[in-house]
Amino acid sequence: MSSQIFEECLALTLAQEGGYVDHSRDPGGATNFGITRATLAAARGRPATKADVAALTRAEAAAIYRASYWNAVRGDDLPAGIDAALFDYAVNSGAGTAIRALQRVLGMAPDGRMNAALLGKAGAADSRQTISQLCRARQTSLARLKTFSTFGKGWTRRIAEIERHAIALAERHRAQISASAAARPVAFMEENLMSADVTTTAETKPFWASQTIWSAIAVIGSSVTGALLAWRSNDMASFGASLTALLGGVNAIVGRYRGTMPIA
Repeated sequence: MSSQIFEECLALTLAQEGGYVDHSRDPGGATNFGITRATLAAARGRPATKADVAALTRAEAAAIYRASYWNAVRGDDLPAGIDAALFDYAVNSGAGTAIRALQRVLGMAPDGRMNAALLGKAGAADSRQTISQLCRARQTSLARLKTFSTFGKGWTRRIAEIERHAIALAERHRAQISASAAARPVAFMEENLMSADVTTTAETKPFWASQTIWSAIAVIGSSVTGALLAWRSNDMASFGASLTALLGGVNAIVGRYRGTMPIA
């Protein structure tokens, strides 16, 4: 799963980086897939020429991105969405700069160390808010650079795109969790629908006072929320799971109601 997440985040970054470029005002010089000569030389352990950069394959670029940037920000351990935003920030400005920005956003001392304390803060934070604040901090930082007059429009567009996609990843993950949580109580209720609890409840208290009914209503509400989030993120798999959970809640209520009816 971690490999799949990395590839998804990498695809977002590579869509912004493009292919071979040798801009005269870019201090990094010639790049390919966003990899500079200096970065390629460091990865290979020997000097790299422009021809080496031009011949760089996507597979080698991906390996460099994973080793030098993704692993540096511990992308596999970050919440969905924050991983994409922080990874792209690290690629553009360096891992240390990106990590310090995240620490400031989360109210921590900016020492540039990606450790358990920072991961814990990121995991407990609101992902959407954290992503937006991180992208704003990135925009502010880049706006101070002398080269912003040349590359500012492209950087601004890139940050906006990364923010949009990162938030979509976070919402998709939230919808999946919501759908999964909704499905569990539904399965439990269906398995126990004909248990002694149901039969005795029918005899001792009215239909509307049943604990099963109110649990099913809670499941339906959670499922509707999950379905809406999944629809907004265009995640049809999670959308289907949420609808399944919703139908399960409805079936649980119908079954409970039938359980209170006398046998003809």
